[in-house]
Amino acid sequence: MTKRRYPSLTKMLLQDLLRHKWVVLLSAVIIVNALSIVYISHLNRNLTAERDDLLSYRDQLDREWRHLVVEQNALTEHSRVERIAQEQLGMRDVEPEREVLVSWQ
Repeated sequence: MTKRRYPSLTKMLLQDLLRHKWVVLLSAVIIVNALSIVYISHLNRNLTAERDDLLSYRDQLDREWRHLVVEQNALTEHSRVERIAQEQLGMRDVEPEREVLVSWQ
């Protein structure tokens, strides 16, 4: 009886891979494509979350700015400024006979 030798498994696998190189190449491309889609989806979710945080911060700053504008309008109101000038600084309106005009020429 003659013993029959079979080629090694590694050699057979390499021969099959070389014979079907397009299938192997397309499989590798599909796997790389799938991983890139997962990675880009992850980046997109992170950017969306960051954008939402920034929009929330912008809204908070906008509310604060509106409150400051209202406060500024209240503080610069003419009657309030005039009252403070009269009460705290002792200022009063100029009488027409005491008024002096200075020429700039």
